[in-house]
Amino acid sequence: MKITRKNILMILLAGSLGFIWINSMLTANVSGGMSSQLGRLIASIFGDTFITDGILRKFAHALEFSVLGTILSLLLYDVLKDKLTLVALCGLSSAFIDETIQMFTPGRSAQIRDMWIDLLGFSCAVGIVFYTRYRKK
Repeated sequence: MKITRKNILMILLAGSLGFIWINSMLTANVSGGMSSQLGRLIASIFGDTFITDGILRKFAHALEFSVLGTILSLLLYDVLKDKLTLVALCGLSSAFIDETIQMFTPGRSAQIRDMWIDLLGFSCAVGIVFYTRYRKK
């Protein structure tokens, strides 16, 4: 297989979705423990901060989906530059699947608020990529 930009982006896309959805399969105890550890690491670097586990988890949602939006936009820009609705549908369906997975994970639940946060991160990244690509041309 020839290594191309498209192949690399496809691998990154699969890895991004895998990361998001595998984290959704973690039980509440495991996921909460990871958030607490990260919170302690941030506190040790920056001192006492206002960052709670809840804020950290919401930020993680936005960050995961901004990475996904960036990768997907870079992959599909040339094909979908006039069809942002289809790109948005990809983000929405990814967030929907993410929250659906959590419905079946012990101690977790689906949250509409998380879908909005996911879509915000995704949309910001898509907007930035599409804007910068458009400005270059």
